[in-house]
Amino acid sequence: MTLRIALALLLAMPLHAADRRRIATLNVGATSIFTFISCAVQRKVHSARDAVRCLGAGTVAGVGFYQAKRLVARGDITTGWIVANASTSLVENTTAGEHPLSRIGYTFGPFRLRVATPLDRARESYVDLDLSAVETGFLARAINDADDVDIRDGMLWYETNQPGLDEAGRVVHGSTWGIFPGVWRGADEHTWHHEAVHSVQSLQLDSVEPPALTIERGRRPIRIRYVRAGALNLADNMVMAQTPYERRWAEIEAYRLTEDKRPPE
Repeated sequence: MTLRIALALLLAMPLHAADRRRIATLNVGATSIFTFISCAVQRKVHSARDAVRCLGAGTVAGVGFYQAKRLVARGDITTGWIVANASTSLVENTTAGEHPLSRIGYTFGPFRLRVATPLDRARESYVDLDLSAVETGFLARAINDADDVDIRDGMLWYETNQPGLDEAGRVVHGSTWGIFPGVWRGADEHTWHHEAVHSVQSLQLDSVEPPALTIERGRRPIRIRYVRAGALNLADNMVMAQTPYERRWAEIEAYRLTEDKRPPE
């Protein structure tokens, strides 16, 4: 649990003057380091070669997550979401001790579908289905806020008929729960892009966390495989709630990538 909170704190570092180069560096560095930590927690590091493999896959995934956010920020949300899912696959395969491309996964709602490729040496199943406990809770929270829920850009979005209010009483045109972005119907395109960046951030946090529970084992064509607690995402959410808006790393990153400015104070 300490490692998970440490990652949340690392990703939440307030970098007021962060430019895109620093954002890219943090994405690559943090994803690489915590991919290695996840490998170690799952006992997949037995040699220097294993360590290099974990760090290397995390580095590539970190580049992928940064590029996914850039794509989303400029409005190519569907492509960005696909790139983010591919990056997640690299991390979860590597930390499980498998070939980085052994399975290709896609997250929709609280579920993640992972399909075996020819590089999956074990090939215990053709399809694995995972469930995220925290994303299930976030979906329920999003639905509670929503006036409408729809599929857009390859993910679930929710919309509200009226703008919301933040904890300081300021009007907000968008709000994201986990991987579920939400916007006011009258919001501009920057708000759509901004909230989609938050969805990629949430998926990135989920990617480095080891499974909490294995449901089905053994060989079968389709398995309900893992329950992922999402404690890292939950811890990040709690830390952010105690941090001033303009100092939240998630907001600093989203504003810089979508509008090239700092969050409002």
